[in-house]
Amino acid sequence: MKKVLFIAFLAIAGLGKMNAQEGVLNGGFNIGLPTGDFNNSNSFTLGAELNYMFPVAEGFTLGPSIQYSHFFGKDIDLVGGGTFDTPDTSFLPISGAARFNVSDKFVVGANIGYAVGINEGNEGGFYYRPIIGYKVGETTQLNLSYSGISNDGITASNVSLGVMFGI
Repeated sequence: MKKVLFIAFLAIAGLGKMNAQEGVLNGGFNIGLPTGDFNNSNSFTLGAELNYMFPVAEGFTLGPSIQYSHFFGKDIDLVGGGTFDTPDTSFLPISGAARFNVSDKFVVGANIGYAVGINEGNEGGFYYRPIIGYKVGETTQLNLSYSGISNDGITASNVSLGVMFGI
């Protein structure tokens, strides 16, 4: 676990150094509602992300992305009385990101990679995230996205609303 966090720290620090070159560093936060397999056992999700996007063609960017995604567990009422406290689940998705400017205001894109499971017993899995963005300023964007982390037939997924800022 310490190795994963150290590697993530180095990646983020390296992205900061690269900012002086030709790409764009951005970061943001999101809040979402769990869907699919996590719908009944989790109440909501919070996340943060950091991307370094390189221009590839007019209106098209690619780059690395690192995120943190936290699913908050909830109390589940048991048949016959009592409750079961579902534990929180955390992931560190490391992915490649692609974004395409559909117009001056709208962006579509996706992230694909692997989400490292952070909490005990969490193996992580294949990570994917389609996204739609709306630019509300020169360096600010609102995002609507669906993200999923799949492993052994179980998918931790959510629909989220977020904001990204140019750094």
